[in-house]
Amino acid sequence: MLMTITRFACLLLLSLPCTGLAAQTNPVLPDAPDAAVAHSTITSANEYRELAISPVATAGTETAEATALPNTAAEEFSSSATDSLDERNPIGSIVEPGQTGDERYPYGKLVWESLAFTGAEDLYRLSTDQYMRHLIADGPYWHNYIASLKQWNMRRWNDGDDFLVDYIGHPMQGAVSGFIEIQNSPHDKYLRLSGSREYWHSRLHAMLWATVYSTQQKIGPLGEAALGSAGGYTYALHCPAPCKTYVPGVTKYTNNTGWTDFITTPIIGTLWTVFEDFLDKEVSDRVEDHLPGTIPAKIIRGSLNPTRTMANFTRGKNPWYRDYRHRPDMGAGVGSPKPTEPEEHFQGESSTGTGARFELFPHLDAISLPVNTPTCKAGCRQMLYGPGIGFSSRLTHFVDFDSDVSMHSDASPLPSDRAGGSVTIGTFGFRSGIRTERFALRASIRPGFLSYDKAYEFSPTKQNPTPPIGRITHFTTALALSSDLNLGRHTAARFVVLNLPVRYRESRTTHAGVGTPPYLNWLSKQIFATNENWGFQTGLVMRF
Repeated sequence: MLMTITRFACLLLLSLPCTGLAAQTNPVLPDAPDAAVAHSTITSANEYRELAISPVATAGTETAEATALPNTAAEEFSSSATDSLDERNPIGSIVEPGQTGDERYPYGKLVWESLAFTGAEDLYRLSTDQYMRHLIADGPYWHNYIASLKQWNMRRWNDGDDFLVDYIGHPMQGAVSGFIEIQNSPHDKYLRLSGSREYWHSRLHAMLWATVYSTQQKIGPLGEAALGSAGGYTYALHCPAPCKTYVPGVTKYTNNTGWTDFITTPIIGTLWTVFEDFLDKEVSDRVEDHLPGTIPAKIIRGSLNPTRTMANFTRGKNPWYRDYRHRPDMGAGVGSPKPTEPEEHFQGESSTGTGARFELFPHLDAISLPVNTPTCKAGCRQMLYGPGIGFSSRLTHFVDFDSDVSMHSDASPLPSDRAGGSVTIGTFGFRSGIRTERFALRASIRPGFLSYDKAYEFSPTKQNPTPPIGRITHFTTALALSSDLNLGRHTAARFVVLNLPVRYRESRTTHAGVGTPPYLNWLSKQIFATNENWGFQTGLVMRF
């Protein structure tokens, strides 16, 4: 064992005869280089090789003997050691096993940050597309989603969008989703632009995730086919509706489907990612060398990487934040080209605190809903009271799962096509907010259902004025703002104000048929109305 250790020390120094040291029981190395210096002052592979193959003068050993070791052995050791000196480690120290890349991949964070980006994209589309707002507000989600998928045309390349959308906007989407994957990888987030196989493998991983993301954004349940019904209707190209210059057989029309975005988003998006890596290393680093630690240097770094900046926003980091500056094994030793910066991020705290992971919220539920009574059969409202139970669970540092179920017995004594009998309300979603030692303030969004057990199953008509009575279910979403007054570590008093928009099917419909070119439409002709309902909840929170 001693001989093995001695030979390894000899090989590391490359200056002492192995056989001579092995024969000694207590070898002395008076001139061995300090270990801290060996790790902190090496800033490049070339310097490492120079140090590794240079002879070290030691007491009692001749220089000729020190250099007698074949250069091939020194070069072989130098090459193997410098394999660990890659762009993942900006300070140039040797990466020890277990320092990076040993963490589990945080798939939960990857999904949540991707959902945050999806939400930002969908909100932008919702704010700029009037027809999309109409379809979401007045149309049946699942029917229109499936009808749109059935009309998806994958026999052509172009989907009808402008060059700026297909070849700039969608590649930027691919770059953002790629950076989201990179920043969540325990290993890949430390890599910088280089010719190494590790770097290009990491960008391949990012491209694969960008492919998954872009596919969801086209045909997934939160994408263009579902929210906006892309594929379910046609329109004339470059001719605002109604198109007065439409000529049959001459004017082209499309339903906004094709291969283009499926291909350009991940492939050109990955090239965009590499280009931003180039700008970050070759431009932003040089600017910072001249303006170290200044606001202009940070702004330039963030501005030259717009898609990485958006990816940073999804995880609450500043635009100029870079993971390679915050490696857990980085130190401020001699030879570091840039000092380790304090980690910068937007502040936040888990809404359930650092101790409790779950909450139960038994409460009184009060909600104003349309009802039918013997004295008022249409257009009446009544404040309904009933029991409810809420359950919450911490998912991430910022986001909790949140749910609530309540029941109101005999809410609407008489039936209609909107209400009748007892009502059950169930909503399931997410919440986030802030919490102090005494108070908490949170906002929740919870999609769900509102179901009556004794209502008309469809609207009355002249031919059938009394339809069969049974259970009908409406789609609803709870938008809640809650405040807590902490009574102890595991208890709190809570008061909640909520708005409960409910979608009701109307008896009227839109025009029948598919239509004529250039305006074909395969979506549902059924119209839904949204009715907003206000309420409150109060009760005692139990945390555990």
